[in-house]
Amino acid sequence: MSTESSESRSRPAWGVHAAVYAALLAVIAFLVLRPETGAAAQEESSGQAAARLDGVEIGHDEALERAAAQLDQLEQQRIQCDLQVDSERHQLIERTLEGIVRDRLIVSASEEAGLPPEVWRKVEMERLQAALTDDEIDVFFTENEGRIRGGREELEDQVRVYLAQQRFVEFLEEGHEIEYLLEPYRLSVDPGSGPARGEAEAPVTIVEWSDFECPYCKRVLPALEQLLEEYPTEVRLVFRHFPLHAIHPNAQGAAEAAICAQDQGAFWELHDLMFEEQDTLTASDLKDKAERAGLDAEAFAACMEAGDTTDRVEADRRAGVAAGVSGTPALFVNGRPLEGAVAYAELADVVEDELERAGG
Repeated sequence: MSTESSESRSRPAWGVHAAVYAALLAVIAFLVLRPETGAAAQEESSGQAAARLDGVEIGHDEALERAAAQLDQLEQQRIQCDLQVDSERHQLIERTLEGIVRDRLIVSASEEAGLPPEVWRKVEMERLQAALTDDEIDVFFTENEGRIRGGREELEDQVRVYLAQQRFVEFLEEGHEIEYLLEPYRLSVDPGSGPARGEAEAPVTIVEWSDFECPYCKRVLPALEQLLEEYPTEVRLVFRHFPLHAIHPNAQGAAEAAICAQDQGAFWELHDLMFEEQDTLTASDLKDKAERAGLDAEAFAACMEAGDTTDRVEADRRAGVAAGVSGTPALFVNGRPLEGAVAYAELADVVEDELERAGG
């Protein structure tokens, strides 16, 4: 059963995928085994000649300068690769622990029933599948409309197995006290000085890297809005910029406009306007929106021309890369990464877990 979860966020054309991760890991391993070809060798080569043309030396530094953009992109990919490996390692340990617990529960339950574990599990799964009603299947397809690829006739058997497996786990764990002591995977995420909503001392901080031209960023807004309404003192939301230049030509300008609005204390007003009218983000559109958001036109124009505005957007983007962001929206709930247009229920579950861990 396939859903849109893999497509629920915008990615740049150079986004790192599984094959690239494998290739990068091979490169990293090679550099570890051949340190003379790595960063240390580059430092040693600084200021030295790397080639000669008709007896005239071409410096190593000149080559580094010309390749700076591509080298920067490779470094971003290396960071993302390292973080991906860390995340998958943590997920593997989590799944393994859950599997050990469930295997032991199955053995215990099957012994009570006087059946081999495999036989007992098969019998229970068949029972749970048979107990599913057509109405329950209808509800599943309705709730997941637009996320499932394929029709009911094609997927109904898979859906029945999926729902039965969920109920099997609930049935298996019922009446048992299960406590997983492993901390959830989280990163050290800097909220920076971005615009924020919610209490400064809130126990849960959500850092959002976003792109004003990203349709999935717009799609996640209602969930974030509902979260702030339901947890007015417990949740703080911080916005950071991550324009995807390769696929969203107007995202950089929109991000810079938002920076200028922030300087005038009207970030969220322009934020809402730009997302509401996401298809009109050209320079003239941004000027019009700034005026409608109540910004001082002259100050806005001067800010848009200032070089540090671009630098501030780039600082946000680089901070996102350091946190493993490669697409938008990217949310970090107290450092716990969530990708894509996350539903309110999933967000609320993580927030509730964080509050419980904090004793709130």
